[in-house]
Amino acid sequence: MPDRAESSRQDHADPLVREVVSSITAAADARLTEIADTIVARLISEIEYFAIDQAILDQLNAGAAHNFAITMQILRHDIEIEQVGPSAPATELAQLLAQRDIPITALEHAYRLYQDSVVRWCLQELAVRSESATVTAGAALEITNLVSAHVNLIAQQLLSTYEFERDAWRSRRSASRSARINDVLANRPVEVEPTERILGYHFGQHHLGIILWTERTQSPEVGLAHLESAATTLARQLGISAPPLFEARDAHMARAWVPLAGAGTVDRERLSALERRWDSPVFVSIGQPREGVEGFVRTHNEADLARVVVQASESPGQRIVCASDLGAVTLMCNDLSATRAWVADILGPLGVDDTSATQLRATLREFLRTGGSYAATADALHMHKNSVVYRLKKIEDQLGCSVRDHRLDLENALELAFWLGSAVLTQA
Repeated sequence: MPDRAESSRQDHADPLVREVVSSITAAADARLTEIADTIVARLISEIEYFAIDQAILDQLNAGAAHNFAITMQILRHDIEIEQVGPSAPATELAQLLAQRDIPITALEHAYRLYQDSVVRWCLQELAVRSESATVTAGAALEITNLVSAHVNLIAQQLLSTYEFERDAWRSRRSASRSARINDVLANRPVEVEPTERILGYHFGQHHLGIILWTERTQSPEVGLAHLESAATTLARQLGISAPPLFEARDAHMARAWVPLAGAGTVDRERLSALERRWDSPVFVSIGQPREGVEGFVRTHNEADLARVVVQASESPGQRIVCASDLGAVTLMCNDLSATRAWVADILGPLGVDDTSATQLRATLREFLRTGGSYAATADALHMHKNSVVYRLKKIEDQLGCSVRDHRLDLENALELAFWLGSAVLTQA
């Protein structure tokens, strides 16, 4: 039954307006299913997310006739707007959209389309039911105001439902995803297909594992926003259109896997170009492309070891580091004290942290990397060949032996000095 305020409002309304509005709602009741189907068809045609999801379609169909019937009751003043809450299918629809990460704008759009469809239908009926301009204007205003108020109230309630479900769902999904990823990385038995469904990621392809982190001095909100953006940017710059599997470990660190599909390779030129222009505050370590479940684990472990190398270094360096560039260095960072002593033993005076020793180390490192070529070393370092010869003679004098002796140890020690800097060098 209408309350006093509603009765008063009806008493002061134009009886002719109430009569024509009532006749419109009666016509609507007789064609309820037909009109509801038309509204659903419009929603599906104009909102792309709705047409491809059967569960969403089911909820639209389940709720359309009920929602339209309620709107007609409100127009007849059978019920107060404030007494009407969202229907069960409407609530379920909002929750489904949140769970599928469909933007909240899709829900807002749906209710604006519903409002427009209802008002249009009513005005079309009004045009053939009233010849009085005054009655037509009054009825049009009544219909527009009541439908708008009803839709606004329901939409606001459902937007709150969406936001609550989105936050709750992300929390539940994040916990489930993390648990599944941890199971895979720990080599625990997992059922591949159910795990793939939960992660939204396919194991039967090549993967590129990456670790991303920001400085702890950054605010957590800024850090986390940068991490996911950086993972997506890196994938796109490598020519990968599919989204990475991303998981934040905390506010400053995340792990991700870039799906390489059937390629199994990374375009090194693209990666080098990305390294040169990387202006993000995010550090990135990258494993090597690996295939299958085992590859998923291995590429992640490689990226994590590369991260350890970067974080062990006390000198600022490049922000994107590939495990493939580090070689055995990744295996020698767990005990920096022992590593520092070993570097000092191998490099002797070359292991001092000063400008002169740094210059000599750079020359010897390039000489060994080019296979012992004086000419190639000179080209790489933009030096005259005779200068390389002079430096190599000086290096051998300090080492007390030929640089071709104990070459493997020298190469490893030089790589450690290059990547870790003062963390493994003797202070001058």
